[in-house]
Amino acid sequence: MVLSSVNQRWWVMANVSVGTYMATLDASAVNLSLPTIIQSLNTNLGAVAWVVMTYLAVITGCLLLMGRMADLFGQRRIYLFGLLTFTIGSAFCSFSPTIYFLIGARVLQGFGASALMAIGPAVLTATFRKEERGQALGILASVVSAGFLTGPILGGFLVEHLGWRSIFYINLPIGAIGIFLTLNVLPKDGPARKVQMDLFGALTLFLSVSFLLFFLNRVGQGSTPLLWGWLLITLFCFGLFFATELRSSSPLVDFSLLRNRLFISGLGASFLSFWMSGAHTFVIPFFFQNILGFSPSKVGMFIFPVALTSMIFAPLGGRFSDRVGARIPATVGLILTSLMIFSFSLLKEDVSHYHIIWRQVVIGIGIALFNPANNSAIMNSLSRDKVGLGAGLLSLSRNMGMAIGAAFAEMVIALGASANSLGKGGERPSLANIQDVWRLVLILGLTAVLLSWARGSRSDSPRRN
Repeated sequence: MVLSSVNQRWWVMANVSVGTYMATLDASAVNLSLPTIIQSLNTNLGAVAWVVMTYLAVITGCLLLMGRMADLFGQRRIYLFGLLTFTIGSAFCSFSPTIYFLIGARVLQGFGASALMAIGPAVLTATFRKEERGQALGILASVVSAGFLTGPILGGFLVEHLGWRSIFYINLPIGAIGIFLTLNVLPKDGPARKVQMDLFGALTLFLSVSFLLFFLNRVGQGSTPLLWGWLLITLFCFGLFFATELRSSSPLVDFSLLRNRLFISGLGASFLSFWMSGAHTFVIPFFFQNILGFSPSKVGMFIFPVALTSMIFAPLGGRFSDRVGARIPATVGLILTSLMIFSFSLLKEDVSHYHIIWRQVVIGIGIALFNPANNSAIMNSLSRDKVGLGAGLLSLSRNMGMAIGAAFAEMVIALGASANSLGKGGERPSLANIQDVWRLVLILGLTAVLLSWARGSRSDSPRRN
């Protein structure tokens, strides 16, 4: 075939880039469409929150499992499974007749995305020579940035002119290209390897996260037996997960890492940072569209500065952390992000565009300072044989933080609406309810700042053992 005559490694790079771009484009575009989905499917905020939470919960519960399945069945098979599942899930999302059908289709998308996220970097690591891996992974990071950059603008345009379903239609041709490339450029896997699978651990982790989200989603309805039932089930599943992992001969999580103060402080700061970002990302489209009256394409333009600024300043933030250590840039980045998100609570309906844009730019700078420095500190705190596991846990903290952030924001809005006798969440969250989210997020940010600073300066030196 024509593909076989071209440099195989770079066709693999193109293949992985297609899957990565599709997943990040979808993630950044869906939040923007939530206000429109509420109107189109005649639903409410409490239900539409599950469009985001379900997707992230499935990724969180399956990310580590997909990595293990790739060891058992081969990277090509699992990556192809991810592309097929994500594309089929996108098709179901695009013609969803009800909000519940859409949520179910997002479960399929989550399964596919978890495979793409877990396998993509591993495929590149196995394909490229050692001296080329840095370049390949750097290109993949640029693809992620491109997805988050184009998602708000493209998503806003599509929602405004073609309807919210079009943000899922666009995945179909992209997915078809990815499937074609996978079948033609990824090397065929050898015989299945004998690798132990911690299926029960993966199941209990997924159930723990899911029931926690059910609990947060129900808090706005007040104290009921069902609410406390969800909490008890959540605690039981978390306890079962920990017990399973401690006894498993091939656990998903190595709890010995919890004794590493540098690692756990960085991971905790990452979790809280994405919790904070997840909450802000969930409410900002409602603020722009329902409170300020922006069109969907205009909403995309005002979300765009965060991703653009983060992409531009992230390399500079990484270089800065290489020179002065991770502690200062990571902590300063968290302070900037926390204060800027909180400052949105001071804005009113007549706010000027300038006051929105400069806040979004500063949030992007804060993210660019925190993420590279914190990720470097986490990886440097681990011995070489633990780096892969550390990367998996870092991805886990990111997705779990974003899922809980969305659930947290919906819970705060629902509680505020209930206190004002407006029903659970309503169809249009009020400005006061959205401002409550931004105020409470400051507590998360300051906690993350303390964790980041508590890591100490020793995190600046990589461990070589």
